[in-house]
Amino acid sequence: MSSKSSPSSKANVKAVMFPLTIFALSAGYMAATQPSGAGWRFFSYHPMLMTLGWILCMGNASLVKKLGGYSNTKTHGILAFVGSTLSWLGFYVIYKNKDQMGKPHFATYHAIGGMVCLVGSSMIGAVGSVFLHPDFGIDKTNKTIRFAHKTSARVLLFMAWLVAFSGLATLTTDTIILGLFGVPLLAFAPFILL
Repeated sequence: MSSKSSPSSKANVKAVMFPLTIFALSAGYMAATQPSGAGWRFFSYHPMLMTLGWILCMGNASLVKKLGGYSNTKTHGILAFVGSTLSWLGFYVIYKNKDQMGKPHFATYHAIGGMVCLVGSSMIGAVGSVFLHPDFGIDKTNKTIRFAHKTSARVLLFMAWLVAFSGLATLTTDTIILGLFGVPLLAFAPFILL
């Protein structure tokens, strides 16, 4: 297979960014307003912020990095940082929401998986910032650190998508809604995660 037709070719990467952005915005809103008819409420910020963080920002951060180069590497770091920040804000929302409702924290696989993803993304981001930053990274040419950063981030991103889908599945059993969320993620996966 030639590199021009591989999922990570530059033309393919650029072609995926816009549909990924549209998908993340619409999927975030769709998830935020589940179950059907619930409308927008304080809880809605949780799935919206998580979707924007993990799919929009971190998905595009992965794609931008594949383009290579100094400015794309810096953009990758900024997008990943913004994604992590949005995700932590989504955590804040669900934490406060559970407090207000008197429900226990970290009582489901979704909650535990989400916390693993949040802590993991913060750790991966710290490693990237300290060791791999193109301006001041203390070991930016170390291939082992680069490989560990890239591989662990991809695994974590996939895990976060599974956690997001599991959260949506607790809000609705509508196969159309679940399909509209899950099938595009599967379609984007080869471009973003491989």
